[in-house]
Amino acid sequence: MVRIFGSKTCFYCLRCKQMCESMQIEHEYLEVEDISVAREFRLLFPEAEGIPQIMWNDEHLEGYLGLTLKIDEYLSKINDDEEIKNEKV
Repeated sequence: MVRIFGSKTCFYCLRCKQMCESMQIEHEYLEVEDISVAREFRLLFPEAEGIPQIMWNDEHLEGYLGLTLKIDEYLSKINDDEEIKNEKV
């Protein structure tokens, strides 16, 4: 599960959301303008200087680049698993 903490005025935040939607990755988009989300944001990311901040399960990813790198890693693992599966057949 991916949790994206962002803002509706942030291009990279919205791009992260769109990327998860297009790749059918289960995600939750949380706007930091909401007071309860802002509190959770500060608890989870006390050192954060910007948005988006992203949690991939229990792993903290920094921004758009962090998410794209994690998705690349995830897809690579899926491809490797598929190749191993096909070799065994």
